[in-house]
Amino acid sequence: TGTAASLHDPLHARALYLASDSDLLLVECELCLLAPSQAEEVRGRIAEKTGVGRERILVGGIHTHSGPDTGLGALLQGFESPGHVAPLLEAAVEAGVQAYANAAAARLGVGCAEARIGRNRRRADGPLDTDVLVIRVDRTDGSPLAVLYLHGCHPTALGHDNLAYSADWPWAAGRAIQEGLPGCNPIFVLGAHADVDPRTRGLLDMGIPGQSVGVGFDQVEVLGREIGQAVVGVASAIETLPEAAVAAGSSRVRIPVLQADQERRRLDALAALDLPPGSEARTGELYRLESERTAGLPLEQRRQRVAKVRLYLRDRTAARFAFGSEPEVEVQVLRIGDVHLLGLPLEPTVDVGLDWKRRLGGRDAAVVGIANGWLRYLPHARNFEEPSADQKYEILQSTLVPDASERL
Repeated sequence: TGTAASLHDPLHARALYLASDSDLLLVECELCLLAPSQAEEVRGRIAEKTGVGRERILVGGIHTHSGPDTGLGALLQGFESPGHVAPLLEAAVEAGVQAYANAAAARLGVGCAEARIGRNRRRADGPLDTDVLVIRVDRTDGSPLAVLYLHGCHPTALGHDNLAYSADWPWAAGRAIQEGLPGCNPIFVLGAHADVDPRTRGLLDMGIPGQSVGVGFDQVEVLGREIGQAVVGVASAIETLPEAAVAAGSSRVRIPVLQADQERRRLDALAALDLPPGSEARTGELYRLESERTAGLPLEQRRQRVAKVRLYLRDRTAARFAFGSEPEVEVQVLRIGDVHLLGLPLEPTVDVGLDWKRRLGGRDAAVVGIANGWLRYLPHARNFEEPSADQKYEILQSTLVPDASERL
């Protein structure tokens, strides 16, 4: 509803460098989104300054909606980023370089906590992964140096009415972790979260406008401390060891964007807005007309009309959001001990994360969302087959063909 007016909690770029038989470097930025080209720039500059291979560097964002503009909108329109963006990227580079430069002998251990701060927003009985992966890194004297915790839940308890910069619930989680384990750096990594909102929100219904109004910082703190204290409980019991496997690699998979019968989609969208077949309208105008011309309709009728407009806009803009009609999507895997993290430049649904765990046979596996850029949403193939799938936000905000998650 306006530009930022205050700072509630400082925003960080937090980095973890690990070296054993190989090495890797993870940088998590308390921002909403980064374009693939921006993440690539940060990785390249870190690689140049440290010698760590670009393919072994992951640059992610936690997806707080209360972070600064990163210039992604400008890049999508073919413009340069605003001047305030460069210092944000510089901070991410500096965090990675400092983590590398400050490396010292350490101990590492892995555990798993449980948290129920989120709920599936697609449907009331939708899947939910309550696991919180916890990786503890100690100094050689056993004192905590860093705690990496990964969970799949949007940091969006705050709504569009909030004008204070904040990391959202990871702010409070990190503070609780630092209180319980003094001296550690709490590094939040976003998991498979696309259809999971904080439980303070309800189901996401495309037929009901204005659902992004959030809660106050008091309730944000309740959510964050709940998960932070769960992490502390598990991390405190982890036995760290002086040796652990460390490795990383990446590959690229060429995947087409969604390209249905555009003319049919266009005519359906125009009809849904009571516009003649020959009408020409820009994307912004269609969104405005959608709001105006479906207001007051019965809920189910409104859902159907909104879906027809959004399906057309989804396919019409897919190539722009994916930076090509058949983009090369980078897939990255980080191995930390027995843990395998799959980094994807998308927002994966819970089913994508559960599928990765199933393929690797246990809890020591997780998907990292918004890793090395953002190409919108990544539903699982079965999400496209669910009843009323074309009325669900995650489907309407996707860019790649339905079997993309399995290919990746």
